[in-house]
Amino acid sequence: MPVWEIAKSNLKHNMVLPAAVSAAILLITPVLFGTANLDGEASAVPLEMFISLVGAALLTPLFWPEERKEIEDLVSSKFVEMRLIHLIRVAAAMVLVTGFAGAFALYMRMRLCDVSWLLFAGTVADAVFLGGLGMITAALAGNTVVGYMAPLVYYGINYGAGGKLGNFYLFSMCISEYEPKLWILGAGVLLILAALAVKRMGKRFR
Repeated sequence: MPVWEIAKSNLKHNMVLPAAVSAAILLITPVLFGTANLDGEASAVPLEMFISLVGAALLTPLFWPEERKEIEDLVSSKFVEMRLIHLIRVAAAMVLVTGFAGAFALYMRMRLCDVSWLLFAGTVADAVFLGGLGMITAALAGNTVVGYMAPLVYYGINYGAGGKLGNFYLFSMCISEYEPKLWILGAGVLLILAALAVKRMGKRFR
């Protein structure tokens, strides 16, 4: 089973731009936020409010290659099932999400910030949720650009609604609340699975 070959091809042809955007987010964040000698609550601010956006950048465009019908027909004609290709893409994107979040968390620790494993895990949870929201929207709309709009709109709502979102408030670690991250992570995983199911059913009924 050519799992590694599929992963390499995906990274080479589909993930260069999303990875570049994610790298840019990491580089810009220290310019926008203080990243030295921060306590736990203060450390959560750049992680939740900016680094979590790498999830939207990396997960949302996973169905983009098949938006061109000729590409979808070509991929579908191969002996490897489309759902396996999608699963490999999701796995590769998750590795990148974790890697980018981990790299920035390590950078902050080097800057003497109080970044715990909980802060890192909460950042990944936000990233998975935002990415899952983008994926399901892109799958339903059949358009990656529309897919990007959903996580950005929800991200903006968090600034206005704040704690009114309850367990789905993205910036809960800034007020030392960590339990909502379990809800956000669970919802993100369900959104990703739903997006994969939508693409699978859409192909089956064509």
